[in-house]
This record gives sequence, structure tokens and C-alpha cells, in this order.
Amino acid sequence: MYQESASVELKRELTDAIKNEIVAFLNTNDGIIYVGIDDDGKPYKPFLLMNKDEIDIKVSNWLQNSIRPLPSNLIDYHFNKEGILVIKIKEGKNKPYYLKDKGPKPSGVYKRVGSTIRKANNDEILRMIMSSKNYIYEDDISVQQNLTFKYLSSTFEENNLLFNDRSMISLGIRKTNGSFTNLGYILSDQSKITVKIAEYDKNMNFKVKKQLTGSLIKLFNETKEQADRLNDVSAIIDTKSYKRIETVSYPDTALREMILNAFCHADLFLRSNIKIEFFEDKCKISSPGGIFNATLDEIMSGLQTYRNPKLVHIFDMLGLIENYGTGIPKTILAYQNEQVKPNFKASDNFFVVTLPNINYLNHNRDYEIKDDLISELELSILRIIDSNPGIKLSAIHELIIQENSEITIYMVRNSIKRKLQKYIEFKGSRRFGGYYMKNKI
Repeated sequence: MYQESASVELKRELTDAIKNEIVAFLNTNDGIIYVGIDDDGKPYKPFLLMNKDEIDIKVSNWLQNSIRPLPSNLIDYHFNKEGILVIKIKEGKNKPYYLKDKGPKPSGVYKRVGSTIRKANNDEILRMIMSSKNYIYEDDISVQQNLTFKYLSSTFEENNLLFNDRSMISLGIRKTNGSFTNLGYILSDQSKITVKIAEYDKNMNFKVKKQLTGSLIKLFNETKEQADRLNDVSAIIDTKSYKRIETVSYPDTALREMILNAFCHADLFLRSNIKIEFFEDKCKISSPGGIFNATLDEIMSGLQTYRNPKLVHIFDMLGLIENYGTGIPKTILAYQNEQVKPNFKASDNFFVVTLPNINYLNHNRDYEIKDDLISELELSILRIIDSNPGIKLSAIHELIIQENSEITIYMVRNSIKRKLQKYIEFKGSRRFGGYYMKNKI
């Protein structure tokens, strides 16, 4: 029985709509179209009785007259033993492929999305053209030529690096004829590249909303600084040791590497923005452009590809990159001992990384208590009471002064009354009673 999938399409009859399917496979991925299959996945008998020579001529005419660029070397078709027409299509390199009578515009260009097809939009068509022509955005001449580099020059100077006409040419910021490239533009003080940073409350209302614009190096530094501010630290007291444990919501390495990845690998040709969004339970980092010349599985396996190699080189020179291509492995490693894991999602238009908030999952752990700005003295009191249930105030003080002789019994009493009432309780009479831990929360 035949079944449809991302690479298999089933049709009952040879209608003109199959030309759309062929174009979609040419523009997206290798695939097979089986013609003569009923809805139940079995051969459709009326098709099997049709004149095969006429079908052969019809398909041949399609390939010669209906699709451009000519896909003759990419398509093979034949009838199998059951009489089903099998059309095998290879993904082409001269995209976009389109219906000749419609032209290379949305009405004539199709792409495959899962097991269905849709018309490509103008941006997707333009991206196909750029890809087939090996267009590199950072190497192209910038439309804007009145550029200054105060921030970039200062950053180079701070790193003991030369920044002059000669180095600008060698780095790809400027051509030998003096024209600035797009790489120069995105690093210039006049750059309009934008990063949006937001933090939401549980009702999706804005707590923080910022829009940063400027030289890409400046943007990265400001974005990282802002993200660090929003990376909350949870302080809890481990009731086994009564030691303070601080945990950031997002591992520093993961947050930094994924922001860096968004900057270095963004498709800056697209009219979209890098976005850093903090929700209660996650941080979502989105950058325009999917994975460059690879699949997500290949990237996860360690394959390195660079949409903006010259930009990556400059980030590396400035000490912003430790090792090429290690961002995703480092991020996965940062979460290796956590119950929650990062998620990576790629489409044609965006690459999205979701980092789970470690503290969101752990905020109700029953073997810890919230910090509540508990002092070292109060930690010592808790530790003593936990180890000596029923202990009296004077005995607590005697143990405390073994650690710090400057602590008075009045200081111990005040700490118990003001800060520790939710964690401890006094049981029994004044004469024979003592302090006990409450149920740990």
C-alpha cells in the first residue's frame, strides 16, 4: 500500500495540478509522485486502463514546455509493474523553478511544507535566487556609503588591534575601490540592525520592552548585558546542610552562546529582527534565517556552516567567540544535569532556541526553603535547631559563640523573633520547652 509523506505524493489522475507538485519538489527536496493511486492507497483502476503512450507524451511535454528552468536532468518517470506512473524528482540547484506561464513569482513558484505544498512568497523566491547564485550578503556593496566606525574602532583599540584602511579591506569591511560592503554597514555607527528584548509576566504583559539599534558589536554587548540583568538568580537554603545555594534561571554559558549564535548566523538580508524574549518558564531567542547549507540534525551532530564567515572572524578576533561551532554542544552540556532541556527549531525564515527556566521547575521543591535574605547567623541557628530538636535559647547561644564570640544572646533572640518564625517553633513550657523545626517547605 502506498502512503504519503514529506517526500511522497499520491495522485489518482494526471491533472495539471501535478505540475505544481513537481515544481514544489524541485524547489524543496527530493521526492516521488505516484499517479494512479486511490484515496485508500491502492491502485486506481480507471487510470491503469488509460493509454500509457498518451500519458508519456503529456509528461514529456510538461517537462519541456511548462517548467522553467528546464528540469530534464532532474526528473525521471516510468510505469512500475502495477501500471502506476512513478515520477522521481531531485531537488534542483537553479532555483526558483516555476510554471512557465506564471513566471518566477508567487503564483508560479511552489515549495513543499511537510506533505503539502504552498506558493512561495516574494522573500522566499528572492532567497532561492540568492542561494542559486551563491549570493553572500556581507560581501555585497552597501547601499549606504556614508559610514563611520567610532564604536568598532574603539573596540579594536581596546583589544590592541589595528583598525585602518588596510585592515578594513582585509577584513571585508571595504572593497579595494573604497566602497563599503554590507559587512561594513552592519558594523558601522549608522547600522539599523535591530534587536528586540522583552520580558513578560504570567499574563503576557510587558515587564520589560527594549529595542536596540546600532553597530552589531555594540548591539551584542548591550544585548548580553540586558539579558544578564533578566537572568534572575534564585537563592535557596539547602536544609540538609543549611548552606545558601544560588541558581541562575538560565546557565550563563547557554544564554551567552545562543545570543552569540543569533548574531553570528542571522540572515541579515531579511527584513526582520533578532528577538530575545523572557517568559516565566523559558527564554526564547529568535534570529532571522534558517540553518545555512545544512539540516538541524547535521548541526546537532557537529557540522559547522557559516552564513557570515567574515563577521564570525571579527567576533573571534575581538575575543567574543571561544571556539567556532561549539555553541549548541555547549548549550546542551549546560543542561545535562537538569530535568528540562533546550529546544532548537529551524524553518526557512527563522532559527529559534528555547532555553527552559531551571528555577521555574524547581521553585516548589519541598526539601529547600527560600532564602528570604537569611543571614549567616540565622543559618547557623537553623542548623543548630535542626541538629538539636528541643534546644533552648541559651544552649543555641553557647554553640553559636564557639563559631563567633561576638554574637550575643540578644542577637540570637532577635534573629529568631524577626526572621525565623516561619521555619521554627517553640514547643513546651518556658522552663522545659525548646525550639523545633517546622515542616520543611
